[in-house]
Amino acid sequence: MYITNWDEFQKATEDLYLTSPEQTRYVHTFHRSDGDLVLKITDDRTNIKYKTNQMTDLKKFINLNSLLMLKMMNKEKSDEDTVIPDAAPLVAAKNAVPEVKTASPKQTPKGKKGGKKRR
Repeated sequence: MYITNWDEFQKATEDLYLTSPEQTRYVHTFHRSDGDLVLKITDDRTNIKYKTNQMTDLKKFINLNSLLMLKMMNKEKSDEDTVIPDAAPLVAAKNAVPEVKTASPKQTPKGKKGGKKRR
């Protein structure tokens, strides 16, 4: 069944996951030709679907994904769990070990040796 209200869909999704976390599956598909995003959650007995073509629902979709992932990892939501797509490289660079450069002997440029001669 399709649910037209986002809040009802999110509540039904959370309730379904909490009642049977081992059997619950969550799938999202995007139909490029229509511009429709379809979200589906099922536990083989109950199917819940939500369909939208609004860009404003994209942020809600991302929040629902992170909420379900946190539930699957048995964690509570905190400020550190908020993922900003552009910040991922910054976090990786912050935690990376700095590269140590070693001195190497000077190399001669490839090609003709000696260069141009003046007359």
